Amino acid sequence: MILKDKTQTSSASIKLDAGIKQEHGVAFYLRRAYKNSDQVMVLNDLRIEHDGESAQIDHLIVYTYGFIVVESKSIRGEVVVNEQGEWSRSYKGQWSGMPSPIKQAELQLKLLKQYLCANTEKVIGKFLGIQQGLGARCYDVFCAISSDAIIDRTKAPKGIADKLVKSEFVTDALDKKMNFKKFYNVVGKIYDTRPTFNRDELHQICHFLLGNTQQQANDALNEAPAASPVTKNAEPHAFAMPPKQPYVAANKPLAKPVQSTSISAQCKHCGQCSGLTAQSGRYGYYVQCASCGGNTPLKRPCLSCNSQNTKVSKSGLLYQLICQDCSNKVDVFKAK
Repeated sequence: MILKDKTQTSSASIKLDAGIKQEHGVAFYLRRAYKNSDQVMVLNDLRIEHDGESAQIDHLIVYTYGFIVVESKSIRGEVVVNEQGEWSRSYKGQWSGMPSPIKQAELQLKLLKQYLCANTEKVIGKFLGIQQGLGARCYDVFCAISSDAIIDRTKAPKGIADKLVKSEFVTDALDKKMNFKKFYNVVGKIYDTRPTFNRDELHQICHFLLGNTQQQANDALNEAPAASPVTKNAEPHAFAMPPKQPYVAANKPLAKPVQSTSISAQCKHCGQCSGLTAQSGRYGYYVQCASCGGNTPLKRPCLSCNSQNTKVSKSGLLYQLICQDCSNKVDVFKAK
């Protein structure tokens, strides 16, 4: 079941646009496989915040036995992973190192687990007075790479090689990892000791994740909407089926955007919030990441009214986002 769809966006940057298309491609395969599933919930572009840290997850799978983070990575050319798990890529015949998207996904998953475990009672409540745990659930990651990339994993550690898949095979890898037992496989079910979530708990968890952090689409932070029309009946944040049980948290409306005085700039490519330096260019102000070298524009939709009619102004070391429609003003970055 798709509980948060991928936002339709595009970019004037060829590199950013390639990443957006890759995420859309993976979201397409996830929709095809799980849109009618009651055991698998898909949340695209999920943002979580916990203990002063934040993470933007490309695709989160919440299923009967646990959680899987899927990181989308657009790569043209060849990718090599060595014995130490270090990544290299070729582009137009030139080789260079690159951050490991597997490590990035693992850091996102770690923060997700900490966030859920710290809010266990809010997430799934108590059963017969005994609080159920979330730490013993299954937590896994995958990296879905562009279909036209060439992956050399011959020297990669098995634990990394098994997590690398091309986009069209991502649901095959997910199905194998989730390992749902067929209804007629009685022996398999008996020996499957994984703790499970029921259907209502799955909805409760997803509602908590969507409603407790203001959601911003990863690639929609600073880019204009794509020209392709959005279906009138589309509800990207709405549940396809409401929970049957009257959980108090599940009946609360999803959090609505509120006016904020400041928001943190975050690298769109690797998720870093530190090591960013302000720059200006042809398309306005942006920040450059010291970790991956990627650029992220500071312009984004208004957090108050969601209008695209915004601009970024600079006053000394402070950068502010100003909405031309509702006049809402927020700090988006402060240079050091």
